[in-house]
Amino acid sequence: MDSNIEPAFQAQLQQATVYGSQQHNGFDHEPHFDITPQQQQDTSQQQLAAQACTSCRKQKRKCDKQIPQCSLCQRIGRRCDYSEENRVLPPSAEEFTSLRQEVAELKHLLSSTVLPSARANASANSSSDVSMSNDSSPANLLSSIIPNGQPQQPAWPAPSSFPSLFFLDSSAFEYERFQIQMPHIRVPSGALAALGSSAELRFMIENFFSSVHTYFPIVSKIRLYQHLANPLHEPGAEIALLFMAMKLVSTELPEGSPPQTQVYQDVKSFYTYMEAQNGFSTQMLQGLLLIGLYEYGHGIYPAAYLSIGNAARLGHAMGLHARDVPQMLPRCTTWTEQEERRRVWWGVLILDRISNIGHRGKPFASAEPSPDMHLPTDDAAWDRGQMLAAAPLSLSASQTIRASSFARACQSVHLAGKVCRHIDDKTIPLDYRFEEALQLHRTLKALAALLPTEAEGDDPTAGPTLCSSLAICYSALLTLYDAYGCSERLVPDAPESQLVIQKESIQGITEVCESVLLLSRKIRQRIELGEDLGRLSPLTIECIYEAGASYAWYFRETSEPHYAEKLAEVKELLRLCERRWRVADDYIRIIEATEYQLVSAIR
Repeated sequence: MDSNIEPAFQAQLQQATVYGSQQHNGFDHEPHFDITPQQQQDTSQQQLAAQACTSCRKQKRKCDKQIPQCSLCQRIGRRCDYSEENRVLPPSAEEFTSLRQEVAELKHLLSSTVLPSARANASANSSSDVSMSNDSSPANLLSSIIPNGQPQQPAWPAPSSFPSLFFLDSSAFEYERFQIQMPHIRVPSGALAALGSSAELRFMIENFFSSVHTYFPIVSKIRLYQHLANPLHEPGAEIALLFMAMKLVSTELPEGSPPQTQVYQDVKSFYTYMEAQNGFSTQMLQGLLLIGLYEYGHGIYPAAYLSIGNAARLGHAMGLHARDVPQMLPRCTTWTEQEERRRVWWGVLILDRISNIGHRGKPFASAEPSPDMHLPTDDAAWDRGQMLAAAPLSLSASQTIRASSFARACQSVHLAGKVCRHIDDKTIPLDYRFEEALQLHRTLKALAALLPTEAEGDDPTAGPTLCSSLAICYSALLTLYDAYGCSERLVPDAPESQLVIQKESIQGITEVCESVLLLSRKIRQRIELGEDLGRLSPLTIECIYEAGASYAWYFRETSEPHYAEKLAEVKELLRLCERRWRVADDYIRIIEATEYQLVSAIR
């Protein structure tokens, strides 16, 4: 894919590789961070323009005539233009002579302060074979130019150029039809060094799309390649962040190593740096979602809970959750881009709901999707950038209509969110509460019965499988049954529907656990046949744990050996999953703690 990676990005990668061995792969808060300091203005000696700027004159606003940008234009983030005023005569010969003299003095000053070794290396760098020695590294060059060898600290954090009007009064922002200019954040040298060479970057991208992308398709493959192949677009920090997050989540950990790797620490620091620079973009949110997926899959808490919540807030701020709200991003120019934004927001909803199944009693960070919200389209067609001639499928559409694998996962997680909200809401009247529980039971059972039939015709080598959809559906059912299956939670003098949902729950736990066990055997069979563990979704592990916990409870209550056999089978699969996702080991320890309590009770 070297031909697809733009020359500017390759040059930055090569430069970082040369001197990256002398630096830590993390991010030093040194001037080589490539942050452009903003010049401080002395308001006491600042000159004013002769007349108001073009924008203030057209809108009849008061202009303070500050140069180079008036306060109003700076506050709302628009371009300040004094071009009509600045159309003066060309410079005179005396002005050209003075300018040449100043340039000559500046050259003399620089040549007298740069070390001889740095000058020699600088002349060598002008040849076709570019090489950088230790003396010509950016840090050494900078320290040799600055007096006393003390590097200047970058002017960071600089005054924000983001228009506060967007948050303070969004109605006024929309009325004025302002647009937010996305800040250009330079790529830190540490980020380029962490990405490795061009060949390593190509291998990482291919590995990501053949593994994580199969069950969490939120990054457009064709748009990413087009972005890299565009010679007119300079790669920014948001692309580097996305690449680092893709590398993080698609790399399998060595056996016994903790998930808090150096790459994890680097990408977390990188995101914090971009957030402090007021960065926002679809790629930035995609990177944050992949970080949250990594943390969720490896059981890194509370970081996973906070990262997913942060992604929801960023998505809300950018307006991805609805079309009729103030938008931070410009309008989409292609169908593929619009579909990518939709998938990114569905990724937020999936992680937000699935991470709250075991962490109950807390509100979701993301808004409830509307019934007319569109589901993701066909996964393979979207990867090719091919728009199908079919009506978009909404969330309220019948489940019997054929949908893509990712759309099925969205339907399942939407129902799982409804189950969590239903259980946490204690204000629902009893009559309606039990009826709603029965309705959720019927809807989830219908979807759970439909998905295995579709999965039989799903080619696991050609695209995403339905394992994630099934697993989320099973998790939602077991969560619902756990709330109504216990006799101690019965409400006195409740309507007859309470006994109905209790009966369905007791019977449903056994049936769903058997379905989870069947799904576990299929996953284990694929792993034993040599399927890449990278395609194993962390979204499937939670339902396997719930089934194992249920079997442990059954064995504790009945002491029947077949429950112990099924529990051992579930634990064996969790040990296989632990090779890819460390959260499986946490689930094993929870189950074993339950078994230890059983042994202690018998003694």
